[in-house]
Amino acid sequence: MSGDIATIAQQLGAAVELTMNPAIPMEQRHQAFNQLEEFKENSPYGSQCGFHLVASSESPVVRHFGLKILEDVVKARWNTMVGEEKVFIKDSLMKLMSSGTGHLTVEHLFIKDALARIVVELVKREWPQQWPSLLQELDTLCRQGETQTELVMFVLLRLVEDVALLQTLEQTQRRKEIYSELTANMEQIFTFLLGLLEKHYGAYKASGNEEHCRVSMAIVNTFTALVEWVNIQHVMANEKYLLRCLSHLLSDPRLQLAAGECLLGIVGWKAGKMTERAQLLCLFETDMMVPLFA
Repeated sequence: MSGDIATIAQQLGAAVELTMNPAIPMEQRHQAFNQLEEFKENSPYGSQCGFHLVASSESPVVRHFGLKILEDVVKARWNTMVGEEKVFIKDSLMKLMSSGTGHLTVEHLFIKDALARIVVELVKREWPQQWPSLLQELDTLCRQGETQTELVMFVLLRLVEDVALLQTLEQTQRRKEIYSELTANMEQIFTFLLGLLEKHYGAYKASGNEEHCRVSMAIVNTFTALVEWVNIQHVMANEKYLLRCLSHLLSDPRLQLAAGECLLGIVGWKAGKMTERAQLLCLFETDMMVPLFA
């Protein structure tokens, strides 16, 4: 079967390249496109071929098509899929998160975004009931390096956007369940993110390393998606440590815009009572204001 998968994947890759080649007549490109669509809709080998394309192709466009196949498979067939294939997809996705992309400074953003999108689609269907170890697995990935940490931030950012901000999850009950689980674990998530920010920003300032700067920015962007709707106690925890971090980042040319957007989200917080919002007046304290005028 592995030989058959490789052959089919090779044919799919050739069809993808054909559709993207402007030198090929339109009719042939259209035929190749129809071939790809027919495969996505009808083939029982979607997941196997998708992973094969991502792992074996050097073409970013072909790898992206492989990820798109996987996303479509999860969206369209997950509820009717046998348990063995679900385990195969989940395990293979986490392997891709671990070692299936290029280094964060060279990998294409659309590849990283596509991979994160598939993981989020899986989370929407499995967490927390069938995937209780998700947060621990994400923490383990972050310990492997900067590339994995950035991918994890993309996953958390898109999950929060889909569930809490944009609310694009169509099944209301599932959205409520995931929202409730996020809320229940928010203290752990904030502690996790602050620890990562401390680690990577410290490494960035010590070495000027581009990787750590990018990861720091991804972490701040994830905070930005959280601060608008979480309980304000998380923002104010540990003597307002998050606010102090963001105020400090305002003095860094590479990170000041991301930090400013996060602070803007915090001052626009409307999730609680007026008395809780009054805590935000701490931003006018001297040590908070100094970075604004540095």
